[in-house]
Amino acid sequence: MNKKVNQTDYAWVITESQDGGDIFVGLSHAKGHDFIPVTRSKEEGVALLAKLPPGRGGQRQVEAIHKSRIVAQAVQQGFAVFLVDETGRVLERLHGKT
Repeated sequence: MNKKVNQTDYAWVITESQDGGDIFVGLSHAKGHDFIPVTRSKEEGVALLAKLPPGRGGQRQVEAIHKSRIVAQAVQQGFAVFLVDETGRVLERLHGKT
């Protein structure tokens, strides 16, 4: 069966390998809220990755993820999810406080 993928349902998230698994890279908003940044394109995600502070030594990469999945996992961990541009500027809140 050939299923079409709706690109607007997906975002790009930065992950880091830690302890044999991958975790989402989270940041702190100027207002003190922890959030997971996602981008509209892989290219924006790669540009953002280059601007982030160093992680805990694990390999970082940019992966596509369904927006509902990232939001569900963020809720479980107490994070907001923000759509950002390649500089990290918040464009839209997908879930959580701004």
